[in-house]
This record gives sequence, C-alpha cells and structure tokens, in this order.
Amino acid sequence: MKKRWTAAFLALALAIVLLPAPAFAAAADGSAGSRLTGVDREIYEYLKSEIIQVAQGKRTSTEFRIPSLDSLNWTREELGLTEGSQDNVLAKLKEKFSQNVHMRQIYNCLSADLPYDLFWKNNRYSVGQTFSQQGNQVSVRDFVFRIEVAPAYRGSGAYSVSPDKVAYAQQAAKNAQAIVSKYQDLSDWDKLKAYREEICRLVSYNTAVTGGGADYGDPWQLVYVFDGDPNTNVVCEGYSKAFKYLCDLSRFDGDVVCRIATGAMGAGPHMWNVVQIDGKNYLADVTNCDSDTLGEGEKLFLSGAQGSADGQTWTISKGSLRAVYTYAAEEKDMFTGGWLALSAGDFVPGAPTAEPDSGFADVPAGTYFAVPVAWAVEEQIAKGTSPSTYSPGAPCTHGEILTFLWRAEGEPVSPENASLMLGEDEFYAGAVRWAAGLGMLAEGFDPCAPCSRADAVRYIWSAFQQPYAAVGCFDDVSSGAEYAPAVGWAVSEGVTTGTSDTTFEPDTICSRGQIITFLYRAYQNQTDKISTEIL
Repeated sequence: MKKRWTAAFLALALAIVLLPAPAFAAAADGSAGSRLTGVDREIYEYLKSEIIQVAQGKRTSTEFRIPSLDSLNWTREELGLTEGSQDNVLAKLKEKFSQNVHMRQIYNCLSADLPYDLFWKNNRYSVGQTFSQQGNQVSVRDFVFRIEVAPAYRGSGAYSVSPDKVAYAQQAAKNAQAIVSKYQDLSDWDKLKAYREEICRLVSYNTAVTGGGADYGDPWQLVYVFDGDPNTNVVCEGYSKAFKYLCDLSRFDGDVVCRIATGAMGAGPHMWNVVQIDGKNYLADVTNCDSDTLGEGEKLFLSGAQGSADGQTWTISKGSLRAVYTYAAEEKDMFTGGWLALSAGDFVPGAPTAEPDSGFADVPAGTYFAVPVAWAVEEQIAKGTSPSTYSPGAPCTHGEILTFLWRAEGEPVSPENASLMLGEDEFYAGAVRWAAGLGMLAEGFDPCAPCSRADAVRYIWSAFQQPYAAVGCFDDVSSGAEYAPAVGWAVSEGVTTGTSDTTFEPDTICSRGQIITFLYRAYQNQTDKISTEIL
C-alpha cells in the first residue's frame, strides 16, 4: 500500500460575535485556560464547570447563562461618558464589552483543554447579551453563550444533548480509563508509547469524511476511539484528542503535560499533540504514527524539530522523511508566549539523569541550580566564592553575569573603552568592554550593583544576537519596555518563567543560583540546536 500523509479537515468555529484576542499571562498548570486573565478567566471557569456537567449527564442544555459579573459593570465615567452627555451609551458599552470579553479565545481554550467533555459540540457557537442602565451604572445582563450540538448527539433541539448519547460517550470514557489503569505501573515514556499503540490498534483513519459533505461530529471526536466498535474510525482530531485524554487521566512520575495543537501539516489542515517531558516539548503526531503512513511507528512520536524564525513553523527531517507543521494563527500565545517551541532533538527514553557533583558544600544534589552550577564550573564559566562554596543565594551583580556570559562566549577581546574607567585588575573588565561593544550597557551602568530579572534576560538575549520574540506576556511588562522582547524570548525558550500567572517582576534582584540556571538553560537549548544541524 502506498505510504501517505494523513491530515483532516478541521471545522471552523462560527460565531455571531467574534472578538479580538486577549492578553495572556504565564501558564500555571499547562492548560490554555490558566493563561486567561480577568473576566475572561471568570467566564472560562464558569463555562468549564457547566460543560463538565453536560458530559456527566447532569444537564442537557448547552445554552449557558453566565451569572452577573461585577467586572461587567461600569460607571458612565468609566465608559468615557461625561456628565449630561447624550452620546450613544449602548455603543460605548458594546465597545467596553469587546475590550474586556474575548469569547473566541475562551472557546478555543475550552476546546483545547476539554478533549472529552466537549464530545457533543458542533464547533459553532453564538453569544447574546442585553445591556442595562440604572442611574450612573451601566452593565451587561442576560449574558448567554450557546454551543451548538452536533447532529449525532442532539436531543430535543440544536442546543440540547441526548441523554442516550451521553451514556454512550460515558461508556467510551470508562474504556479509556481502563487503558490508563492497565498501564499505570509503567514509566512515563512507556505509558505514552502504550497509549499511542492502543489508539492506533483501536482505530484507523476515516478517509470517507475528508472529502467534505459529512456532519462534524463523531469522526472528529474521541468517542469513536474508545467505543469498542472496530467499525467506527476517526480523523486527526480524534487521534490527538484521544491521546490527550489518556494523558489527562494519568498520573505521571515526571513533568509530563500533553497539549493539543492545531494548524497545518504541509498544505493540509491538521491536529496533533505537543508533549512536555523532562522540561522540553516534543511533537507527537499519533495520526501519522498509524500503519501505512510515512511516520508509522515512532518516527513522529516525541520528535524534535527545527523552528522558523518566528516559531510558528517546525520542520522534522529524518532521512527521506520530511514533515512541516505550522501552528494556526489563533494558537499564538495560547500556551506560552508565541507558539510552543519544540526541542531540537528527539526524546531519548532512559537517557542518564544523574546529577554531576559541583564540589560545593552549599550546592546539594536535587536543588534546581545543582546541575547548572556543575555545568558552569566544568565549562569554566563560573567559579565559587570560596573553595567550598558557590553562594547560590547571594545577589548576582551586573559584573558577575556579564563575566559569565563573556566566558561562555569564549572571552572575546574587545577594544578599550575609556569612558568605562575600568582597571585591568577588575575581574569583569574584559566582560564589560565586550558588553559595551555590543551595546548591552544601560545609562548609569554599575558593575557592582545587583542585577534584576529584566537586566538578566536582556543581557542573555543580547548575547544571543537578540532573536525575534513576541511580547506582552505579563501585566507588569509593558510592550514598549526596552527589555520586553528579551522577556518574551526568555519565556518562549524556557530560560525562565513568570513569578505568577500575570507577573514577571522585572525589578526583582536575581541570585547567583538563578542567574547560572538561566544561562544553563539558554546554552543547553543552543547546544541542542547546533547538534541537530550537524546531524
């Protein structure tokens, strides 16, 4: 049989009200919804709980009336209406609503985070609301969000789920749980591999629906994977949702997180998974791991890839196999700043993880900075503050981080810069001249001053030739700030994260342990990319 690539047509959401994308914060639990903020997050959490109620058979209606929210209540002044103004209040209120509520993104997050609970959806939704004014207060009332039910799951109408169909789906969910229980004692890698094999054993690709004309429903959902019927098959959406669902049901020993990714494979619409394991992201295209595909087996399972400059497109090349995956535009900022970045190399199960010994009494094994310190000492990037101590909790100065970076870059020689007034006996003299030559030093630079988080990521980003990165991830990082691109890059590359869902704390001082960890992550990522290019 001729080998083939398999991609499915993904249904597009049709909404009466389409709103612009919201601002995001850093992910807390790996879900798309955890990045929503403000009223978007409130609405997401309410809808999530109600959608789960539908999947549990506790309600049949998919018309969700959202309770009155204080955050959707404004004064006339907040709407920009002056006292006695005769401006159109309704127009101002609609404008304010669209600035605060982003239903398209909320819906996308729900779809990404609830692979089972939305088995009944038809990928069409609508929004309705009324507005009221009482004295100086204007507010949103009767806020209703409706998700249309797929024809195969409808009860009494387009926004009602059949109880019989819910029972059918719940049996499929029990079968999925049985798979998870069967492999619960395996290692993380062996669990993931077993889930892929089970899905590919249970279903084949449903080619009958890719030509159009079929109702959106079961072939796109995971119910057909776990329903026990060998005659029911799915498209890529079913494969990827089934894999995420099994992962969501599982207890892993490590940091495994499975996400759904939508976009295109080559020129065709496609859905796949991105799996985080051991701190890195890997592509998992279970659809194209099935038999009679060019990725049959493990070729496209926990694979590394090379990314485009903006991080939207990722290419896997293995001998004659070449696969190009492009995230959908709406995936940007959904799980991280920009798009999910992939490891440069494939995941290697059983790779040694023993920590090297740094030789310092204050750097115990198991701490987050243990491996970075050992790496820095071995590479002669950093030294201890004494023969037996590294002082990981001590504030790191500008002179120290620049010296670490300078050594990591091979101690390049830079011309004298008289304006810096540096003595040659200062350990950081060569590093500061090098940094000055690259335009890294801000006005009032003091090599002995403690280094902030903003300056730390800006220095590392500059040393890496200021690669492109999306900005606007955190409430306390203005998109116009000089260091904003550096923050966006550092977060997208896994160099650091936010200090909370919404904050980066750019002015917080960094310790020596934190700084060396930032450098370790940055240079390990660079090494992975170089190694893959050589191969």
